[in-house]
Amino acid sequence: MKWFEVQAAADGRHADVWINDQIGIDWWSGDGTTASAFINAIASLGDVEALTVHINSPGGDVADGIAIANYLRGHKAQVTTRVEGIAASIAATIAMGGDRREMATGSLLMIHDPWTVAMGNATEMRKLADDLDTIRNGILELFVARAGEPRRVEIQEAMRAETWMTGEDAMALGLIDAVETDIKAAASIGDYSRALAAAGRSAQQHLDHQKTPDKMPPAPSAMSAADALALAFDIEPDQAEARAAELGDQILAWRDKPATSPAPDTAALQREAVAAERERVVAIIDTCTTTGQHQLMAKLVSSDMQTDTAREYVFDVAAASSTGVHSSHSPEGGQRAGIDTQGIYARRRARSAS
Repeated sequence: MKWFEVQAAADGRHADVWINDQIGIDWWSGDGTTASAFINAIASLGDVEALTVHINSPGGDVADGIAIANYLRGHKAQVTTRVEGIAASIAATIAMGGDRREMATGSLLMIHDPWTVAMGNATEMRKLADDLDTIRNGILELFVARAGEPRRVEIQEAMRAETWMTGEDAMALGLIDAVETDIKAAASIGDYSRALAAAGRSAQQHLDHQKTPDKMPPAPSAMSAADALALAFDIEPDQAEARAAELGDQILAWRDKPATSPAPDTAALQREAVAAERERVVAIIDTCTTTGQHQLMAKLVSSDMQTDTAREYVFDVAAASSTGVHSSHSPEGGQRAGIDTQGIYARRRARSAS
C-alpha cells in the first residue's frame, strides 16, 4: 500500500503529490513504501517547473521523512507544500521542504521531540538518550532553516512540549508563509482517530442497552378489586372478596412501609456507564501512548477488556518488544513486537496465583 500519489498536469510543467498516510514502511503490518520510491516517482516526472505537495499525514519514519524534506528543498522546481489535514511529527518536517509553505484553514501542524520505548542496562539507556538528542537536533535544524535562527529556542521549547498548531500559530512561529482559506481541510486517518471513533461506538452501545424503550408495553386490561387481591395473594377470587377488608389492610401496611430497594435512576445509570467507558478508553490510550504500543489502541478500545486487564496486556506486549531506537517518529510509532505468547500468559498466571 502506497502512502503517496503523484500526478502530472496535462501541460507537463506542473505536478501534484499527495501524502495521505503514515510515511515509510509500517513496522507493524509491513505495508508501505520507502522514501526512495517517493523520490523516484517525482524524478520520473522530468523537469517540471512547479510541484505542489498536499500533506495529510500523522507522521512516520524519521529517516524517510528527513530524506524527503531535503529532496524537496533541493528540487529545481518551485515547490509548494500544503497541509490539508494534519502534518504531525515527521510529516511536519516534510512540510518544511517547500519553497512556499501553506496550511488550509482548520488544518493542524504538530512538532515534538523524538521518543522511543526500549529495554536495556544503564549504559545502553544512556546511549539511547544521546541518540535521541542527536535525532532531535537534526530535526530542529530543518525547522530553524525555515523560521530563522532567532526562533531556535522557541521552536526547541515547542518540540519539547509537543505542540499542536493551527495555521495562524505556525505562521506566527515562522514555519509557514500563509493560511489559505480556499483550501479545504481534509480529515486525518491516523490510528488515534480510529481509536476515538471506536470509543464513541463502544460508549453508544453501552447507552443503547440502557435506553428506555420508545414503545411502552400495552396497559393491562381492567380487573375487579377482588381479581386484583386474588392475584396479589394467590388465592381464589371468591376468597379474596370475602377477605377484602383484611387483605386491603395488609396492602396499605406494605404501601406505608419504607422501601428498601428504591427504583433505579436510569439517567444516573446512563451517566455512570458513559463516565466509566470514557475512563476506560482514556486509560487505554494513555497506556498505549506511554509504552509506544499505539497499534493496540483500536483493538483494545473496541473490545470489552477492562482497564486493568488492558493495561497488563499492553505492558506485556511492550516488555516482549525488541530493544533499540525506533525510526518511527509519528504518534503511530513504535517497534514491531516479538511477542512471546506463552511467556505472557505464564506471567499472568503467576500474578493471579500470588
